[in-house]
Amino acid sequence: MTLSSTPSADRHAPRLLVNGTIHSTAEPYAEAMLVEDGQIAWLGSDETAERMDASGLIREDLDRALVAPAFVGFTSMPLGHGDSADIAALLDEAQEQGYAVVRLSLQISVEDLAARGSGAVTAALTRAFHAAAAHPVTAYPVVELAGVQADGGAPSIAPVNQLLDLLVPAQEAAGLPAAALLHLSEVLPNLLGVRSWAAEAGHQLILAVGDVAAADTVDAMVTTTKHLRELKQTPRPETPTVLMGFDTAERDQWEALLNTGAHVLLSGPGHLATALSVGVPTSAAPPQGQNPWLLISQHVHAETDPVSGRAGFNAQTRGAYRSLPQGASGTTALPHAAQAQPGALNLGSPATYVVWQVESLAVQAPHSTAAAWSTDTRARTPLLPYLNTPEEQDRLPRIVSTVIAGSR
Repeated sequence: MTLSSTPSADRHAPRLLVNGTIHSTAEPYAEAMLVEDGQIAWLGSDETAERMDASGLIREDLDRALVAPAFVGFTSMPLGHGDSADIAALLDEAQEQGYAVVRLSLQISVEDLAARGSGAVTAALTRAFHAAAAHPVTAYPVVELAGVQADGGAPSIAPVNQLLDLLVPAQEAAGLPAAALLHLSEVLPNLLGVRSWAAEAGHQLILAVGDVAAADTVDAMVTTTKHLRELKQTPRPETPTVLMGFDTAERDQWEALLNTGAHVLLSGPGHLATALSVGVPTSAAPPQGQNPWLLISQHVHAETDPVSGRAGFNAQTRGAYRSLPQGASGTTALPHAAQAQPGALNLGSPATYVVWQVESLAVQAPHSTAAAWSTDTRARTPLLPYLNTPEEQDRLPRIVSTVIAGSR
């Protein structure tokens, strides 16, 4: 399906989208949307849109497609491949899959850092994140360091200090707060020192949980958080520690994690319902290259701990925005895609959205095998695609286009 519009139209001219479904919490039954100056200028019915003065407007027929907030993803590549062309291709792919914001992680090992030297690594990071900043997709910089061999002594985590130093030029090049990514299994003996250094530097710390047991992860986070509070060195609210890939079926472990202030980033199907019911800030990002609706379907149709379609969607949009670092020292103002009202299509919000071709729309309950429509207008629940089981991937929503701040 393609959108119909004036063939020679100015891509920056005001656009009136009609004959669709707009996923808006403020106007949940909107069928049409006006985009002007990169923002949402109006939401309403097709009937009202028909009465508008169309002079100077580009009219786009959505052909009953869904317009929804864009997803937030996670993408990575080795630093050695971080030239401009590779970065652009990686972000092009993300945009083609419905992402307007990603964490862009560039990977380097301790061994490679020592061999190349901090100057060469800094230059490579600067080139890569400069290229990312020029792309429409907002790329939050992440530098991943592998190969740390913590043994309990401070000298063993000296490379972590080098990593934190590298984040300064990375975020200057990107114009956005940078985060450090470390593997929990490699730094567990010195986790207190690592978290203390990251907090003191004002950078977000992402810990890839990997094969570390959930109980050990929670114990380490609880213990180190207690000591950081005694030292008055806890991470700032705008740069929370993120546990990437953490999951557990034990509710008491989620409850213990809640008091640490950590966020969780699910990298696959997990116990999202329990996490949300406890109150742990939890988001999700599917594996690179995967249709983002598949992970939502997996959460909706999970045999244990299923969630509603809305909860699964929010985990990959609003929840994911909230886990991003905000306001770290030395960063500039956030771009359109990350400004006020992220993950929502409401009046005055940035016109950052994705157009999806869908089979049907619904208010889908957890583990639901049938679409459930809300007929009570007082419910004001915006509709989302009805998602079949994960085995029926050919019936997932199909992307038409991703629009960022009003531009494709």
